[in-house]
Amino acid sequence: MRLFRSSYLSLCVVLAFLPAGVRADTPCTPIDKDIPVRQATASAGFFANLRNSDDSINYLTDELLSQAEANAGDLQRREEGCSRVCSNAAIAVVFRSVPRLTLSGYSESARCDQLLSQTTQNPIVFDKKLFDSKDEAEDWYEELTQGDGDDGEILYAKCPGKCSPSYTSVIYKQASKFVVTTSVVCGHARDKDDDQYNLSAALRWVCPQEYGK
Repeated sequence: MRLFRSSYLSLCVVLAFLPAGVRADTPCTPIDKDIPVRQATASAGFFANLRNSDDSINYLTDELLSQAEANAGDLQRREEGCSRVCSNAAIAVVFRSVPRLTLSGYSESARCDQLLSQTTQNPIVFDKKLFDSKDEAEDWYEELTQGDGDDGEILYAKCPGKCSPSYTSVIYKQASKFVVTTSVVCGHARDKDDDQYNLSAALRWVCPQEYGK
């Protein structure tokens, strides 16, 4: 079982571009440096997510990204006058989801261990997917994590069987498009008795025309 549908892309509405101007006394965060927002451990259980209980992936994803939204606004105001290496720097949200516990000694352990090594060095990347709306972006992400659609089929072929993916998504808005890059590490089978995921949200200044990771 893969991740449930996430509403994490609702945060895209807060991603704004940097105004021109320089203020010498402003502390400026470097491009591509993550600014942690919040971490949480969430249940992937079917009924917890169906009820949207306060320990579920669905609920805690909303909580983390609401905090990211507030922090993004604060960051933009705080660093409004900063000089950047690109003229259209944007605040992106970095959302990660990783199984808390994985198995060992199971039938597919050797294959998953090999894939973990390979994809840690060279993740499976779905780069700069462009969407006209956040609903379209959410539909794509749901299909990806469930193994549906063209990209979902590619992911499941590259991370097969019991091997479990960990997701890192970088989301920002460029002009009228929502831009999503999702990188996947294919690792060991998750422990379904634990059934927990570690979630985290962070902010990152990016240069859209140069950003590809």
